[in-house]
Amino acid sequence: MKGVGGDPGFPVVRDVDRVRRLLALPDVRPAMLDKLAGATVAMVGMGGLGCGSAPYLAAAGVGRLVLIDPGRVAATDLGRQILYGAADLGGLKVDVAAGRLAQQRPTLSIVRHPVALTADNAAALLQGADVVVDGLDDGSTRDVLNAWAVGGGAPVVFGGALGYEGQVTVVPPGGRPCLACLFGSVADASAECSVEGVLGPLVGVVGSLQAGEALKWILGVGHALMGRLWLVDLFTGAMRVVAIPARRGCPVCGAAEAL
Repeated sequence: MKGVGGDPGFPVVRDVDRVRRLLALPDVRPAMLDKLAGATVAMVGMGGLGCGSAPYLAAAGVGRLVLIDPGRVAATDLGRQILYGAADLGGLKVDVAAGRLAQQRPTLSIVRHPVALTADNAAALLQGADVVVDGLDDGSTRDVLNAWAVGGGAPVVFGGALGYEGQVTVVPPGGRPCLACLFGSVADASAECSVEGVLGPLVGVVGSLQAGEALKWILGVGHALMGRLWLVDLFTGAMRVVAIPARRGCPVCGAAEAL
């Protein structure tokens, strides 16, 4: 489903005016706007991380967002999922988010899939994506995304936020190391924020960094977090980036063959 648009009565804002501060960066050139306009980013999960990253991707000029999430807005979401409000309770997250993003940037093309991503439908749902942003809280689906990236699908920007701590890494298509090199299977490893809690602004911090990694990949600038894990602890204010070694015998990326 697509074709979400903004109110035609809104003032017209040219995309080139919207991103003038982006164009002021030393490594960014006006011709790169075509890369953004032609790019598709798939958002798998429109919870706190998706709400934190999607508005920045829309604002930066990404041409097409694919929103994938079967969930509906609940009262417990409103403390951290900033695209939703009390009037949206019970609505499909992909529909509510699409409406907010279309108001933000009426020229944005949005595709909505109110379904859960699985090993059976991943190829179809993610077809044509230049970058995938992980906004999941489900470990088994992260395993699916990791295998899909390693299989050559597209880079996946993984993110996690729990308690006061967040993390981000990028697995490129066919890339080593992968998420399994770091964690093994995460199918049974993911704790739930409903049990452990999460500081609301943390998902915004992690989601914003995920958006930055996606934009860097599309534009071909900077140094992506491939083979590296960015860690933040908002309780202490500490941040660091650590190397991820390729794990010998990794069952997903076959890292042993490269060692």
